[in-house]
Amino acid sequence: MSFKTRPDAMVYRYRLRGYEEEWKTTRERRVEYHDLPIGDYVFEVVAVDRDLVYSEQPATVKVTVVPDPRIEALTEALSGASGEFVGTSEALRKVQTQLSWVAQTDVVALILGETGTGKGLAARAVHAMSEERDGPFIQVNCGAIPEGLVESELFGHEKGAFTCATSRKLGKVEVAEGGTLFLDEIGDMPIEAQTRLLRLLEERTFERVGGTETLKAEARVIAATNRGLAQMVSEGKFREDLYFRVTTFPVRMPPLRERREDIPLLAAYFMERMASHLNKEVSHLTSDALALLRTYDWPGNIRELEHAVQRAVIVCRGPALRAEDITLEFGKAGSAPAEEVVTLEEHERRYIQSVLDRTGWAIRGPDGAAAILGLHEATLRSRMKKLGILRPQA
Repeated sequence: MSFKTRPDAMVYRYRLRGYEEEWKTTRERRVEYHDLPIGDYVFEVVAVDRDLVYSEQPATVKVTVVPDPRIEALTEALSGASGEFVGTSEALRKVQTQLSWVAQTDVVALILGETGTGKGLAARAVHAMSEERDGPFIQVNCGAIPEGLVESELFGHEKGAFTCATSRKLGKVEVAEGGTLFLDEIGDMPIEAQTRLLRLLEERTFERVGGTETLKAEARVIAATNRGLAQMVSEGKFREDLYFRVTTFPVRMPPLRERREDIPLLAAYFMERMASHLNKEVSHLTSDALALLRTYDWPGNIRELEHAVQRAVIVCRGPALRAEDITLEFGKAGSAPAEEVVTLEEHERRYIQSVLDRTGWAIRGPDGAAAILGLHEATLRSRMKKLGILRPQA
């Protein structure tokens, strides 16, 4: 401390260790750093008075830069579905009308339906038509979060709330402020978390885990499930009071077998997207292909149709997608359960590898993998590199 120089007359030397090594000088009593990389830093400052007397030890402050959850959520939302329904069936028009009704209210919308019917797309549609359309759309898969972390994920936690809580974390409820919180698979939420969710819906308030401050929730809530909540209530697996709170306005997404007239439009949509992704010229489906798609029962619904068309585009060797290009997961209509459902990239990786195995890993020539797949050699090599396909060692 200097008794000769006022603080505003001092010169300060400072640096942010972990970001810069050189000391800087300023007469200001505040410095700012913008766009720091995520990580841990130590801010050091030394005061120098008018007699050039330095403070004995630098004053230090630890600084931690963490990812902004709002930016992460916005990125996730922007990378999601386009928000457009494909089809003109009466069943789809009925759903669209119901979604437009509930979007104009602050009532909790509960979207019901089998796996693969487009419940997430319906939730995004409600968000897009609501007053919260300019806010974030935050999706939480209640079944994918470990049971002990559900409350922390939803409501956030304070530093020291539990062993691994080394800093404050905002929950999804807080991140969704001004927008929409979409609770997917709400039937998988543990009973303890259901209690706090009920309070959130009724009082619009919550506390972070380990915190005492009561915060106000400023987001609309949409829920979805493919489970029978009424049956779960009778089994004691879902709170009855929460059940009545979230079933004010249920919307049932029809399975694909109830809107078969939409199959040609959906198949064409998925075909065009996949062909564009692979830079292949596939322009239409043959009548035999469309007949096959129409008569199948689609137990996996729209998601299964999308995967079937994607696989067909990969194997298609001309401008027309034919019935023989289509492999149905469950065999013929009404048959037994499907094989493992995997991502598009995994489907593509497995099929390309099977073609390479068949050609003895020959890529060039009329009988090579590139010709069989209908791709240029350079395009195939690029896809192999991206998908991590390597030739096995002899």
